[in-house]
Amino acid sequence: MMNKTNVVKKNWEFQKILDKHNQVVSRNLILYFNKSDFFRVGISIPKQFANAVQRNHYKNQIRSILRKMDISKINYDTVIIARKGFFSLDWNQKVKEINKLYERITDGK
Repeated sequence: MMNKTNVVKKNWEFQKILDKHNQVVSRNLILYFNKSDFFRVGISIPKQFANAVQRNHYKNQIRSILRKMDISKINYDTVIIARKGFFSLDWNQKVKEINKLYERITDGK
């Protein structure tokens, strides 16, 4: 279950995670990560892909997927950056895509 302590909000927190260059890339998402004591996530949708309403919609979709995931064994600070292809996927494909990325970092690949 996600709550306020699981959210990366500040710019310097995003930069700290992005500067380590640990990333897992798929066709539709990029996931940057750092080892941490507990799970935290920041979500970024680039401005060039959607207007503010649509960006908030996609962020809420990602949050909803993360709420349903078992995050107890994921001890990473993460930043999810959506690519353009992510917006055309249906719900089940989005869930699979996000689950695959988190499996890859927890398995060490």
